[in-house]
Amino acid sequence: MTRSTPILVILCVGAFTARADGIADSRRNAIVTSIERAAPAVVSVNVAVRAQRRVPSLFDEYWGLFDVPRLQYQVQKKRMNSVGSGFIFDARGHIITNYHVIEDVAEVVSVTLPDGRELPVDVVGADERTDVAVLRVRDAQQVPFVGFGDSDDLLTGEWAIAIGNPFGTLMKDPQPTVSVGVVSANHRRVSSSIGEGERLYQGMIQTDAAINPGNSGGPLVNSHGQVIGVNTMIFSQSGGSVGLGFAIPINRARRVAEEIIQYGRRRDPWAGFKVEDVQSLPPAILQELNVQVDRGCIVRNIIKGVPAHQAGLQPGDVIVEINGNRVDNATDIDFVIWDLFDGDRCKLRVDRQGQTGAIEFTIRELQR
Repeated sequence: MTRSTPILVILCVGAFTARADGIADSRRNAIVTSIERAAPAVVSVNVAVRAQRRVPSLFDEYWGLFDVPRLQYQVQKKRMNSVGSGFIFDARGHIITNYHVIEDVAEVVSVTLPDGRELPVDVVGADERTDVAVLRVRDAQQVPFVGFGDSDDLLTGEWAIAIGNPFGTLMKDPQPTVSVGVVSANHRRVSSSIGEGERLYQGMIQTDAAINPGNSGGPLVNSHGQVIGVNTMIFSQSGGSVGLGFAIPINRARRVAEEIIQYGRRRDPWAGFKVEDVQSLPPAILQELNVQVDRGCIVRNIIKGVPAHQAGLQPGDVIVEINGNRVDNATDIDFVIWDLFDGDRCKLRVDRQGQTGAIEFTIRELQR
């Protein structure tokens, strides 16, 4: 009996240690490791904005009694910290953020890393239509950077983790905030149309991970710590998160960023033809043109020599599908074209007086 007691004690201690290790292992789940991989490369963006400041006058107290100059103002730059988020995505210190984070600011001053380092940056370029901007750290020495996932291969219901600096101007802390949810839906079209000054919010990732002011430009990551989207906008009546957040798919944002780095801008795609909705035309016109379908877009004119024309597209053709997407109106075509890049292939399914065929051509850059 006496000899067996130490053995029992050893067994109990061993069991307790194993249980403690098991609890520790259960805490370090996929979400925790994902955050540890991505969060070090998430930055808060610091800018300077133009602000009016009143210049005091010696005659202020007598103003109105005598003919003295009215109040004078000076326009000065005012620094604002953590107006938005971003993430470093390569060893050269390139950063993706939203265009609207740096829109209308006087200067993008710096970014602050979670480890407390504040690094000066330059604006490489931005694209208003896709709401993507690229910054670059001036002295990119040993900066952490994220890895990319594939936003074309997302499952509805898989983990989605939003990392950023919501309300960063209030928190005064470089540590990013994390919120966890799922991919609620894919390929959401949020914009109603594409026009001058409007943004390409289509094919968006919907998530219920909380996104709040200051999160814009930060990464949406998967359970492997890979970036799958750029947190961009929410639907909310209160201004706070209600579980309807949207992120730009990283495959699009990455291509836009690569174009900005290489060319200083995103090259606008161009197809070289104009269309009109079939449903907007009077029956007499449709009969005259021998249109045999009740939806789609009729080609009104096309520039001779452009790839679409060389591929066989003609005035009077009715486009009913583009790159596998159903066409009901011109907006459906605009959204697909604006999501393509110079050199991409575009495939149309057209109806020509009752005969259906396929036409494939290469997208080119719009020459202004």
